[in-house]
Amino acid sequence: MYAMQYEITLPSDYDMGIIRERVRSNGPALDDFAGLGLKAYLIRERGTDESPVNEYAPFYLWASIDGMNRFLWGGGGFGGIRRDFGRPAVRHWTGIACTPGPAATARPRTATRHTEQLPADADPEAVVADALAGLADRAASAGVHSTALALDPQRWELLHFTLWTDPEPDALGTRYQVLHVSAPDFPEIAVGKRW
Repeated sequence: MYAMQYEITLPSDYDMGIIRERVRSNGPALDDFAGLGLKAYLIRERGTDESPVNEYAPFYLWASIDGMNRFLWGGGGFGGIRRDFGRPAVRHWTGIACTPGPAATARPRTATRHTEQLPADADPEAVVADALAGLADRAASAGVHSTALALDPQRWELLHFTLWTDPEPDALGTRYQVLHVSAPDFPEIAVGKRW
C-alpha cells in the first residue's frame, strides 16, 4: 500500500460548486481503476470546520505502484489536474496499515489527516508499534469507515488518515469534506499491517 495526496489551494472567493461539479462528473471514472485501493475526493471550504482556505485535496491509498504510476504519468487521470490547475506537489508515504471500521459499508462524509514528525532520537519500530495500537483503537470507534497509517521515511513523518461517517469532535488533524470515494481494490488494502 502507498498513500498519496496533493493539495490545490484555491482563491478565497473561489466557487467550490465548481469542484463539487467536477467530482460529480469525473469522480466515478476511477471507481474501477485497477490498482487503486481508495481515492477520497476531499475539499476544505474557507470558514467551514475552521478551514482558513478553499482547497481541493484528493487522498489516495494505492494497492499497487503500477496503478499509481499509470495514474500519475501513464494517462490515467492526473493529466486533467495538471491541465486545469498546474502541476501540484504530490506528497507520498509508504503504507503501514489500513483497517476498516464499523461503518465500512456506509458513505463517509468527512475525513481527518494528521501528520507528526518523529523525534530525531525516536526508534521508528517503537513509534510504529505505538501508532498501530492507536490505529486499532481508532478503527473500533463509532463512525469510522476506515483508517490508515503511513510513513514518509525521508522526512520521518507519520501520517494518520481516517474516513468518517460522523467524526469524533476531538479528532486530531485537518478536517475535510468527502465528496466521493472510489474504492475498487479496497479489500486488497484493508488487511491491517503490511508485513
